Amino acid sequence: MQLDIPREPVLVLADRKRIVQVVANILVNANKFTPNGGTINMRLHADVGETELIVSDTGIGMDAELLAHLFDLFVQGRRTPDRAQGGLGLGLALARSLVELHGGSITAASKGTGMGSTFIIRLPRLPNDLGNADNERSGPKLVPILG
Repeated sequence: MQLDIPREPVLVLADRKRIVQVVANILVNANKFTPNGGTINMRLHADVGETELIVSDTGIGMDAELLAHLFDLFVQGRRTPDRAQGGLGLGLALARSLVELHGGSITAASKGTGMGSTFIIRLPRLPNDLGNADNERSGPKLVPILG
């Protein structure tokens, strides 16, 4: 696993547990579908108004048919003998719903079977100086996206 994240905090207005759930789901899938010796990269890019968390792997990849329905409920990739224990097909649909509820988006790309996959989670970024005022708020908190 390779990480490329900024040194300074990147704040988003979010339910920390739900965003951790989304990121964990993407990383677990990347690990599940990347064979031994493969690579998983996680990069956080932030500009003034948006954050992008990019997770890419050198795993089994996806064909265009699977990509078209990847975030639908109960959708799973083809099971093979080395991948007999699949999930329920709920994780990515839930991830999309949670990210969208936070005002963001999630996309997936792959150049095809055997070519790895890339997931991009985009969330609105808030200025770091808003973190001080957050102590007086109720509801969602300003949280570092990877903190």
